[in-house]
Amino acid sequence: RIALVTLLAATAGAAAQIAPPQPPSAQQPAQPQRGPASSALNYVPGIGDMMNILVQPRHAKLGLAARERNWDLAAYALKELDQALSTVAKVQPKYKNFTVSEAIESMTGEAMRNLDDAVRARNLKQFTEAYGELTDGCNSCHTALNLQFIKIKTPEASGFPNQDFTAP
Repeated sequence: RIALVTLLAATAGAAAQIAPPQPPSAQQPAQPQRGPASSALNYVPGIGDMMNILVQPRHAKLGLAARERNWDLAAYALKELDQALSTVAKVQPKYKNFTVSEAIESMTGEAMRNLDDAVRARNLKQFTEAYGELTDGCNSCHTALNLQFIKIKTPEASGFPNQDFTAP
């Protein structure tokens, strides 16, 4: 949340610093932006930002939805998680010596396919096993990147007080 709030604050601050358009006769040739407005408008989120903003919440929501046997929400959360991982790979194709899309596939690909099977079958036991594989894959990736202090786990409680995860 902090990263998202920081990003939104930086973007709002940058927008406030941009001068309003001038009439055509008063316009100057385009000059590159400099300073805070420029850096906020050209911001490219890092891997950590995207993991915190896009991936981790979807991992949690997927686990919470399945725990409540809300299979429609679990299917949606799984699709969103897959899209989030794809976005990470598109925005940051390389990280250290790793090709991000290859790392994601090797660490989580099979687990994601197993999760899809479990959600389609509406099988909590199968889901729990596949979710554990996914979580282990996330942590294996962190270890491979020398970030073993980042440990992902199955959520014990919802961090989303404004969402009901129970099935309709």
